[in-house]
Amino acid sequence: MNNAIPPIEQYIEENRNVRKPEIQRLLHISRATLGRWIKSGKFIQPIMRQNGRAIWLFKDVQQWLTEQKIKEQA
Repeated sequence: MNNAIPPIEQYIEENRNVRKPEIQRLLHISRATLGRWIKSGKFIQPIMRQNGRAIWLFKDVQQWLTEQKIKEQA
């Protein structure tokens, strides 16, 4: 049995929008900490703001996480 994710689902997952609450849960940090990280450049800037809410692409957050793991290993 092939467990690979169909190409269309991979595309959708990578490009879905992520908002602050999901990032906070993923990183186990508070809203204030996330705000400080964004302001200081420790975390990536949102790609857009919609109705005053910051939005990131999932693939960008995933890439940032990968880069952080590489830095920790170095």
